[in-house]
Amino acid sequence: MPAGEQATDLVTELDTSISSTLMRGIEILQCFSADEQELSNAEIARRMGLKRPTVSRLCKTLLHLGYLRKTQTGAFRLAPRLLSLNYPVLATMPWRHNVSALMREMAEMCSGNASIGVMSGDSFIHVQTAGLPPSWPHVPDIGQSGPLHHSALGWSMLSMLPPTDYDAKIAEIRAIHGQDLEDSLPVMEAAVARCRTDGFCVSYGDWRPELVAAGAPIGRTEDGLFVAIACAVPRYRAVAEYFETDFGPRLAEAAASMRLSGVFRLPPPHA
Repeated sequence: MPAGEQATDLVTELDTSISSTLMRGIEILQCFSADEQELSNAEIARRMGLKRPTVSRLCKTLLHLGYLRKTQTGAFRLAPRLLSLNYPVLATMPWRHNVSALMREMAEMCSGNASIGVMSGDSFIHVQTAGLPPSWPHVPDIGQSGPLHHSALGWSMLSMLPPTDYDAKIAEIRAIHGQDLEDSLPVMEAAVARCRTDGFCVSYGDWRPELVAAGAPIGRTEDGLFVAIACAVPRYRAVAEYFETDFGPRLAEAAASMRLSGVFRLPPPHA
């Protein structure tokens, strides 16, 4: 059974009041990515495990709402109107602007990129970025997401969870990613432990093979968001000793400075 259909069936089994039609409409939007910006009706139907007429009706609705647009070939693309949904969310995070200057300093210090992210489900979401752009193998942008269990940013967020919440989050990730989590568990657990003791961790291509990144937990906001910072450089010019003994501790200090604003609270250390 296709993943999208399986997820829909699982949730509707748990709660029959959930609208499967709405879920499928959102799952159609999630089919698109930076690498696959244009999809045909047939391709969406194949991925969703749905009949073409069903997908056609859903896409027509999304077109009417302005969240999809059609190309000259008749395929679909995400429409700019989707960006209007971002603003109300970002408007609840005014602290993003308060940390921008320090983010730029950290990006300049490592001659790389810096990004601040928040935890959302099994992923992190970038909400602010700074640093060197375009010629890079990877440039973070607002709204970009990645896996909690495969990244320095995600490990930093996981390190802030209380034991019970941490176990529940790992169970959630396991239900979605299965063996992929099991394979990455030793590295992830070591990084989470290091964040709790040293205030930072380092990833050597765990999410993006071409990057080395250091991450540090910033804290939890009053409205419950777990926030972390990560800085990355291309792997070909990353020096492990610099990240481990120089930049990593400096990043932890920067995260501590961000907490001085009073916006973020770092949960107490785990036993």
